[in-house]
Amino acid sequence: MRETWNRATPVVELSTQDATALFNKNLYVVESIEPTKGGLANTNLRVQFERLELKLLLRLWTRDPKAAGKEFRLMQMMEGVVPVPKINLFSRNNPVNGYPFMFMEWIDGVRLESILGELYKSDIEHLGQSIGKTLASIHAYRFDQAGFFDEELEVAIPMEMGGAGLLRYTEECLDNPVVSERLGSELAAITRNFVKSENHLLDKWTECPCLTHSDFNCSNILVKKSEFWEVAAVLDWEFAFSGTPFFDFGNLLRNPFGAIPGMTDAVEQGYLDGGGTLPPEWKRMSKLTDLTAWLDFLTRENTGPELISDARAQISRTIAEW
Repeated sequence: MRETWNRATPVVELSTQDATALFNKNLYVVESIEPTKGGLANTNLRVQFERLELKLLLRLWTRDPKAAGKEFRLMQMMEGVVPVPKINLFSRNNPVNGYPFMFMEWIDGVRLESILGELYKSDIEHLGQSIGKTLASIHAYRFDQAGFFDEELEVAIPMEMGGAGLLRYTEECLDNPVVSERLGSELAAITRNFVKSENHLLDKWTECPCLTHSDFNCSNILVKKSEFWEVAAVLDWEFAFSGTPFFDFGNLLRNPFGAIPGMTDAVEQGYLDGGGTLPPEWKRMSKLTDLTAWLDFLTRENTGPELISDARAQISRTIAEW
């Protein structure tokens, strides 16, 4: 699905000389640099150094430079607990193009989305459980209130996570003329009534707010195979906030990943084995919560026609299959 979506910002082009200047360490000269696949918001580049068995990932925050500090702090906090790349160098000061940047460990793995069509039944159980355990380790970080982080990982903008919060955000989006036009008046009315009827379901979650990746999908999960496939790293923490598990489950279990027979059950088992807790209706709560992401896509000025079409289809499907 995501492969047809338009980027939020163009990929920044850097020369090997530019990358060498950013790294700014004696005897380390960049030999080659190329964009990686996956992300749609910022620029991620694979950097190879001359005469060294050294590869790094260079990340530049082009969509929202203010998110750089938050992402840096999160990765520091999670190192050794959640599979994230080790940080080699982080700086807000960029003499080449002004964007905050980070050099981090290059993880030898492949994006989860690239192997979905080649999984055997035995792969599904082990991979699903690895993903579930990884998600449990993320959600184990708890906070006093829900909301958006500042650079020190304090909740600077609180928000409500229960049914009232879902309804308020839904109506805010649907009152936006751009969203109403993109959805169409009939689907917009159906969506509004649906959320009014079902939002109470989210009030069944009474746990403390937890760290939420908020973009936890097959593009941002690297996997590797030894005997079985397992998670190698979770990337791109720009959108992380203090919320509930259902944002991440809803994102992860979209098609095609969630349509793989046995995968959802394997993820659930891994999550529970990893110390996570889930209410009986967690799957419906995740689908309901995920509506906020699709509505948010529709509010964005640069949303392309493919993403608009997918958002309409997903919202319609969620309501029809409820």
